[in-house]
Amino acid sequence: MQAIVTGGRGGIGRAVVERLASNGYRVVVADGAPVPDGETSTATVTHVVTDLTDEAAIKDMVREASSDGLHVLVNCAGISPKRHGAAPQLPEIDVEEWDRVFSVNARSCFLTIREAWPHLADHDNASIVNVVSAVAKAAASGPPGTSFGLNHPAGAHYCASKAALGNLTLSVARALAGRGIRCNGVAPGYINSGMGNATARSVEQAVVRQLPLGRPGTSAEVANVVEFLVSPAASYLTGEIVDVDGGWYPD
Repeated sequence: MQAIVTGGRGGIGRAVVERLASNGYRVVVADGAPVPDGETSTATVTHVVTDLTDEAAIKDMVREASSDGLHVLVNCAGISPKRHGAAPQLPEIDVEEWDRVFSVNARSCFLTIREAWPHLADHDNASIVNVVSAVAKAAASGPPGTSFGLNHPAGAHYCASKAALGNLTLSVARALAGRGIRCNGVAPGYINSGMGNATARSVEQAVVRQLPLGRPGTSAEVANVVEFLVSPAASYLTGEIVDVDGGWYPD
């Protein structure tokens, strides 16, 4: 079985890659970040450096990764710019940064899905999973010192881009259901890896105080849900976004 994982060299992405590989998938890891020293491709995991904001690069990557078929696509790529370990406030976000966040977090997912679906349609139980975010529903926090809404370190551009990705997930589920392709999302809350490592300690402590389970989540706990969503056990599940947030934003 063949899988593509975008953003697979980040915290959540790496956990997803490891889980899929352990379940017998051959995984192509497509990431804009360079491959770390000492980390090489293996028989089950192939690393490619791909500009996920470039349409032609995504077309080439998907075509090459799907030469022997494609069963699973997981979109993990995402960026969340910070200011001194906290969320940038709206007046601080320039157009270039806004466009960059949307390009990586939403546009790249649209492009990978558009290019991948013809290959996915050739296989039973083909599945797409998009990594959304709990803050897609919560929106950005208020200015420092305010107590309304959830306190978290993501800016308005990140929250809006993930909300767009959540909506795209539902659209794709409806568009591709007739072709036998399922599309779901997973919405992590505060996870102690990847972008969480860029958060100031004081901000993290404020977030953790809001979590009913009393701790950040782990990448492995997100990978658990992705593993389920791509499995035959979820064969009648599409158009769903599963929160993995420790009860942070219940609905």
